[in-house]
Amino acid sequence: MITLNDIASACGVSKTTVSRVLSQDPEFSVSDQTRNLVLATAKAMNYDMSQKRRVPGGKDAKESSGHPEPAVLKVGILNYKFKLHEVSINDYYNTVFTGFMSCLKDLNLISHMEFRYVLKDSYEELKGLDALIILGKLQLNPYHPFVREIKYKIILDYLAPDYHFDSILPDFNQAVRMAIDYFHSIGHQDIGYIGSLDRIVQFAFSSREEKKDSRHLAFQNYCLQNGIKPESRIWLADSFLPEDGYAITNRLLVEGKLPPALLYGSDGLVMGAYKAFQEHGIRVGEDISVVGIDNMPFSGYLNPPLTTVALNPQLLGRAAAHALISQSEQHRDYPLTIHPPLKIVVRNSCRKLL
Repeated sequence: MITLNDIASACGVSKTTVSRVLSQDPEFSVSDQTRNLVLATAKAMNYDMSQKRRVPGGKDAKESSGHPEPAVLKVGILNYKFKLHEVSINDYYNTVFTGFMSCLKDLNLISHMEFRYVLKDSYEELKGLDALIILGKLQLNPYHPFVREIKYKIILDYLAPDYHFDSILPDFNQAVRMAIDYFHSIGHQDIGYIGSLDRIVQFAFSSREEKKDSRHLAFQNYCLQNGIKPESRIWLADSFLPEDGYAITNRLLVEGKLPPALLYGSDGLVMGAYKAFQEHGIRVGEDISVVGIDNMPFSGYLNPPLTTVALNPQLLGRAAAHALISQSEQHRDYPLTIHPPLKIVVRNSCRKLL
């Protein structure tokens, strides 16, 4: 006898998708291409269409196994920079998302979930979701009716407004402290910081709010606590990307302002800075000491390899998967703020003075 698993395997979709298509569930959203593929495959395999299944929220019925089909969790994925067909191992948020999906797969939960990528800047796109995973610095109104209807909400890399839902993000205050402590341990006291502003996207309003990010604030506090004028040791690029790391480092080199030890807010900034140092004949690890924050895959391949604070984006994603499970299956009904552990990865980009 042909089963739903046979059809799912032939179509490359989940068993749940096959069940809900064949049951003609009116609340199930699927592309016409997938729907037609499932129907055509079932017909070609002579599947007995009289076998009834249980549709979540619909009439009670039995599958050929005699067990009810579990309800499907509709999960929305929201990230303006998400590229479904262009996953890059160097992309921070794609790495986070890979960790999230890998954990769900390891726990055999993906077959009970339906994923929808939210690609439009509208609250209407959130209707009908059971869960929402927000990747990046997006500000949603937690009181909007469509947001409040979503049972399970998690934001990664940013703090949820008014702590209304789970927040999973690096503790950048700790990252800055770890970098400064490392500089001190090798004899550096004159330290500067190069970063950028946080740019928070206001969902459904097509606008951005600029503010000091937590790395910037942490280094500013370090300066104030040690009698250092922050404006003399903090410089901001236009973004955390390599081209802006190159531009600001080059400018400061021309102006002769850089201290002998530099903390960069991201490894991307450092990548651009290395080019500026090379053009000016500055030897990283000898003439200047550099520490980054990220530990992106390319960091160990720079010349010299970069000392950096590892944020472990894969672990951020896995933590999000476990947070979703604890909400949806273990019925946790209060929000959590989670900071996965950090570590400093020491390489050859710093000169030891002691």
